[in-house]
Amino acid sequence: MLPKPYPDELIYSVIARHFAYLQPIVIKSAQEAIDGISWFSTRYVRNANRLAEKTHPIWGLSGLEILDRHTLLPFNGAFLKPDMHLKCTECFLETNPHGGSVALGMGNSSVLEPKFFRFCVLCLEEDIERFGETYWHRQHQLSGTLFCIKHGELLRNSMAPMSPLDRATMDATHYCESDAEPVAVLSSRETTLALEIAKRSADILYGVPSRWLSPDPSEQYQTAAVEVGYGFGITALQTPAFGADLIDYFGAGLLGKLGCRLNERSRPIRKIFYKDGANHPLLHVLVQHFLGERQKATRLILERQGLDNSFRQEWKCPNRFAKHEEDFRIPQVYLRRAKGGTREHYFHARCTCGYVFCFERPREGDPAMPLVKIVNNYGPAVATEVKRLYAKYRVIKKVCSELKMQHKTVRRILDGIRAGFEPSPEKIAALRKAWLEDGRVKRGTTYQTLLKYDREWLDSFPSRRGTRSRVPKPQPRHADDVALAGQIEASARTLREQGRLVTVNGLSRVLGRKLNVLGLKLMPNAADTLRKEIDVPSRALDRVRKHIARGRGAGGPARRVLKEHY
Repeated sequence: MLPKPYPDELIYSVIARHFAYLQPIVIKSAQEAIDGISWFSTRYVRNANRLAEKTHPIWGLSGLEILDRHTLLPFNGAFLKPDMHLKCTECFLETNPHGGSVALGMGNSSVLEPKFFRFCVLCLEEDIERFGETYWHRQHQLSGTLFCIKHGELLRNSMAPMSPLDRATMDATHYCESDAEPVAVLSSRETTLALEIAKRSADILYGVPSRWLSPDPSEQYQTAAVEVGYGFGITALQTPAFGADLIDYFGAGLLGKLGCRLNERSRPIRKIFYKDGANHPLLHVLVQHFLGERQKATRLILERQGLDNSFRQEWKCPNRFAKHEEDFRIPQVYLRRAKGGTREHYFHARCTCGYVFCFERPREGDPAMPLVKIVNNYGPAVATEVKRLYAKYRVIKKVCSELKMQHKTVRRILDGIRAGFEPSPEKIAALRKAWLEDGRVKRGTTYQTLLKYDREWLDSFPSRRGTRSRVPKPQPRHADDVALAGQIEASARTLREQGRLVTVNGLSRVLGRKLNVLGLKLMPNAADTLRKEIDVPSRALDRVRKHIARGRGAGGPARRVLKEHY
């Protein structure tokens, strides 16, 4: 009888402990002695229901409890769809472990699995003092985990490979040495990040609730990515920029030590935002930590609860000349990324009073009032104040001093001239029309100008992920239909006079346009004329005769035409 599993022990470790004192130690013979099956996994279990029946007098566990408490299925299957997770569970409960491992994506090339079993020195000492032996802990074997979360100790590699070629049972007590080298050498920042990754991975393994833990967190990732400045329009995302910042945040060195092979354009980074995308849990851990830290950095004050149980900032308008109510807040505030590869973030605000500006942080003493960095447009309220002060002083320099504005800006407002870089309303209207007629293509000068000066209007169009909108084709008129039917009939008569067979290709050459029965579905007269005029070769008629003689139907467009001639 197998010994009772220790807390958080792999099933493989239980069998390895059982056969540590028996001969032979080859896992093929060991597993056959238990269940009559030669195959066994170090991470999962085969035929968990049968194992539960045999061990129930001592273990008291069902097959599902064995999978949940003593395999890595809760970690690797945490982000699978419910139906796929159920399929994996059924595979491991029965005798089809290969189907379960394939569905889990164990062949993901972006994440390397540990080569050796890992252990914690302090856990080793505690286990020997408490049980007289040690065992393989599940939390220590998770991909990308470098720390024991119980002691905060860096893990060490044992001498036991995770996938032994000879399928031998390797007991932890005999293969763990306290003087073994740590799995990696980390800097202080890498240590902080690796410890946080280990804690998040353990939470996933043990099912600790979090706002990210769901079968399909892609929508949450998209919302968070747009919030921290990676949005493009409403739903499109700048995934290359996101991937570059993700790699820069963790560092290529730490990612290599975790076993991740990523670059800014890696497919797993794009798939993480897909609704049907499947990725390794370690990638989910990295994305969740990165987005969470970016959200903390960009949410300056917690004022208003958002849709995802988080909070958003509400900002006052800094335009002191606009007659806003005391509780008024700016309706349009966007988070944007600075150009030039600096990867810094700032806020862009557009108030209903016409005041458009950029800022990075609030003023001291009033956390809801933004500290204006750049003003893009002052609006009519400021223009009225400029004119009032100029009427009072008749000196532009005095007006500039009062309002802290540039001389050329005040002069332009007084002359009623728009900024040279700012297109007029007529120009904006013309650009909108041109962009719509061009099929809403997201490139070119027209789109870039609208993106800069009329972004809100562009954002009102939902993204279609690369599909192009085309101007609807005009419907053919009845007169055109009748005219084309007459042309087809005349062309067919010409071909017969020349002694040629009337075919669709022959008529197309004579008319100078491509003809197709299905393509003429909006022109019924022309389509009927085409069907009547085309000639069918005698050998084709012979094939149809034989086909019908065998008792078979003559369905389909082509066969219907042949049936008419038959």
